[in-house]
Formats: sequence, C-alpha cells, structure tokens
Amino acid sequence: MTLHQLVRPEKYQGGKRPSFAAAYARAARRYGIQAGRNVGFVKRNNVVVKVKGRDDKNTEHEVPAESIQNVSMLMHSDVREPCAHLVASLEYVVPVKIGTPGVTLHLDFDTGSSDLWVWSTELARASTLKGHTVYNPSKSHTAKKAPGTWSISYEDGSSASGNVYTDNVTVADITIKNQAVELAEKLSASFLQDNGKDGLLGLAWPQINTVQPEPVATPVENMIKQKLINPPVFTVKLDRGDDAGFYSFGYIDTSVTHHPIKYTSVDKCVFIESFGAYILTEPRVDSSQGFWQVASTSWTLNGQIRARYGNTAVLDTGTTLLLVDDEIVDAIYDSIDGAVYDDQQGGYKYPSNATIPDICFAVGDTLYKVNPKDFAFGDAGNGFTFGGIQSRGDLGFDIFGDIFLKSVYVVFNQGNSTVGLAQRDE
Repeated sequence: MTLHQLVRPEKYQGGKRPSFAAAYARAARRYGIQAGRNVGFVKRNNVVVKVKGRDDKNTEHEVPAESIQNVSMLMHSDVREPCAHLVASLEYVVPVKIGTPGVTLHLDFDTGSSDLWVWSTELARASTLKGHTVYNPSKSHTAKKAPGTWSISYEDGSSASGNVYTDNVTVADITIKNQAVELAEKLSASFLQDNGKDGLLGLAWPQINTVQPEPVATPVENMIKQKLINPPVFTVKLDRGDDAGFYSFGYIDTSVTHHPIKYTSVDKCVFIESFGAYILTEPRVDSSQGFWQVASTSWTLNGQIRARYGNTAVLDTGTTLLLVDDEIVDAIYDSIDGAVYDDQQGGYKYPSNATIPDICFAVGDTLYKVNPKDFAFGDAGNGFTFGGIQSRGDLGFDIFGDIFLKSVYVVFNQGNSTVGLAQRDE
C-alpha cells in the first residue's frame, strides 16, 4: 500500500489561509483569464490585475506576487467555537525524500503543472535561508548533473528557474531512480518569503514540463515506465483543516467512501446538431493542453438539472476555487438571500448565516454534490463570507479546484488516460 499522507505546514495551521484575492489571482494567472462579467482578477500583459468592478472592467492595480496572505478563522455570531469548516484547505504539502542517503523536503503536489523543482544549494545565500530544507546534490552519491535548464511562472506572479540533476526520489515507499529534479537557482521574492513548502511536484501530463531543450519525464511517468506501480494510477483525497488527507500511488483505497467510483470512457461521443460537431458525453480525459480535463455537461441547483452541452472542466489540486461560467455564478448567488457582488474585493459574498443551496456538477453523466461545508471560502468582513464558487471569466472550460475536490475521491489513471470519481459524504 502506498498511501502518502498530506500535511499542512505550520504557517497554514490554526485557521490561517491565503486571502481571497491571492486565491483568485493565482487562477487568473495560471489559466490566462482576461475578461468576464463577474471576474474580479484578470491577466493583462503577463501581469495579474484587479478590475475596478462588475460594471467597470478597467484594471485597478497590479496584484502583489504573494502566494499567501494569512487571515483569521471566521466566527459565526451564534456559536462559541470557531467554524472549523471555514479553515483553509488551500495549501497541502507532502514529504518527499530526494537523494542517497537523502533529504526530506515538503513539496506541493499539483495536478495542474508538470515540473518537479526544489529549493537547493544552487540558490544564492542558500545557507542563510530559514524555514526551508534545501537539496544539495553534492551530498547525494546518486545525483548526476543533467543537460537542460528550466523556468516557470506561477499563477500568483511568482517564478523560479535553474538547472537539472537526476537522482533517486522516494514518494511514500516508492523509489524512482534517475528522476529529473529541477534545482532552483533563482526564485522570485514571493517564494523567498514563503516558508510553507520546499518546492513542487507536478502531476499533470508531461507535455507542459518546462525543461529545455527537451522536456523530462514526470515522477508518475517514470513510476509507470519503471513498473513501480500497478495499476498505473495516483489518487487524491483532500480533507479539511489540519487533517489534510492523502495521495496514493499504484493503490486505490476503496474504504474512503461507500459510493462507487465512476470511471471515464475513452471514446464516447455523440453528434449534437445545434453544435454541428461531435461532443463528448462521457468524461474522456483531454490531455492535449497538459491538464486533467474532462467533460462536465450538466449541473443542478436545488435539484433542478441544467444542461451545459460541450462543457469541460480541469481537475486541479493547484487551484483553490471552483470556477464556472457567469450564468451559473449568477444563478447560485441569486438563490442565496443577501448575496452581493463585492466590487472592491472582486467576487461574490453572502451573509455568513445564510442557507447554502444544494449544488452539483457533473463529470461525465454523474453528478457530484459540493459539500456545503466547503462552499464558504473565508471572511469577507461585516458579517459576510466569500463564496468558494466564482467566475471563470472568458475561459472556455471550468476549473474544479479544491472547493470541488474535497467532496470527492479522485483516481487519476495515467496509464489509460481516464479519471474516476466517487462522492464523499463526510
């Protein structure tokens, strides 16, 4: 069994979390959101900026390239204890050993990127950096210098770059030999100020790996090539609060939920006359852009089913919010008494004591309910709460981030390009 427990860094425990602006700006940068009726943050000229308001889409100011801004845990006025369901589930890290004898780093696992990069002794003044474990290839007798360089820019404006080594990488009890490890030589200021993680391990498809002149194999790709996992899958169970959940590799934990895992179909399409084209009606994975992208052609609000022909969604553990089209966003918040769009903060908010409607989104022909505990993102001030479902802007697909993923158990099958989901009730 290769369950790999997630941990929450100390800085994210006890109710601390990124700000709403940081979470929304991250998604805007990653996916290049440029416009939209309800979108509060857009990417213009490779910079994330906040728009002035719902009815004024002139840009207001550049969003600082900070990955984390801590805020306090929200308190309801009618209870004495902190509302645990409002604790952040935005930053998950996993202990990974690199090298021989090896050093253990805490890495962010991200299904929306494909690089394995780490803090390293290649960084200037690496010995003076506090709050991080750094990888030193000279201390590992299995490390070898490899050709190539890498450079990546992330969703919040942060960036990292450097050179490449190969070494043994151990995830849970699986040791990958000669895995490419991208060593950070340069990090933007926001990374240098972030003590939450020592790097990132990408779980998306290999084609978006940034190593030049040739991309390198991802850890999961090498697990499959080296026949280290069977079945060729990894799975994700994201939890709330300090009980962060787990990833597994080569193992499907059927004890997570009593609901069945519904898998994707690789080739089922039908001809939709109004579209004049074949449209996916089952959640076949589209990996052409490097993401885990599946069909999502319906949704429900308080039990009323609404069709979304031809729609798709990206399953992304590296995005916090659940981002969908403006019509859905408006319908959801129109159903919540007192909900309003906040021009100043760039998104919908609602009274903290409001009743949350039943909301489901489809993956394939199966609808999955968003747990009401996860709908609340965080404190918006003056008795209001930011909603975890916001606008995708002008994107042609949805982003199913952690707000959605905490409600399901997900099996990512890279061997046959399918995804399986099961509803969770807790």
